[in-house]
Amino acid sequence: MKFDRKLVFIRNDFLNKTEVIEFLGGQLVQTGAVQPDYVQAMHKREQDIGTYITEGVAIPHGTEASRRLVKKAAIVVVKIPRGIEWSDGNKVYLAFGIAGSEEEHVGLLGELAAILMDADQKQQLMAAESEDELFTCLTNNSGKY
Repeated sequence: MKFDRKLVFIRNDFLNKTEVIEFLGGQLVQTGAVQPDYVQAMHKREQDIGTYITEGVAIPHGTEASRRLVKKAAIVVVKIPRGIEWSDGNKVYLAFGIAGSEEEHVGLLGELAAILMDADQKQQLMAAESEDELFTCLTNNSGKY
C-alpha cells in the first residue's frame, strides 16, 4: 500500500463525522481518484452500515455500486487529535478514506486492518504530532503486511 504525503492530514476543526467524510471524499475527488458522486456514496455507506471499525478508527468508503466511480486507488488519512463523535458513543481519532476497484478495495481494507491490529503501530499513529510524522509512521510500517 502506498501512502501519498499530500493526502495525510491532522485537523481539529471538524464538527461531526459528516464533515470528516466530506473532507476525505473531497480530497479523493481533488486528487483525481474518484468522480464527485463517490462522496455521496461514502455518506450512504456510513448511513447504511457504518465505518467505525475499532477503537478510535473509522474507514469511510463508498458503496459497492460506487466502485465504478473510482478512477484509481487512493487513501486519504486524517488524524483528529481531539476526536469526533462517530457512532454509539465511540470517538474517532484516525479516519482513512479509501477508494479502489473491486480487487484493490478488498486489498486496501485488509492492509489497513493489519496495520491497525498491530498495537505498537496503532500507538505510533495515535501519538504522531505532525503530518510528516504521521506519514512516516504509515510508510515505515505499511510494507511489512
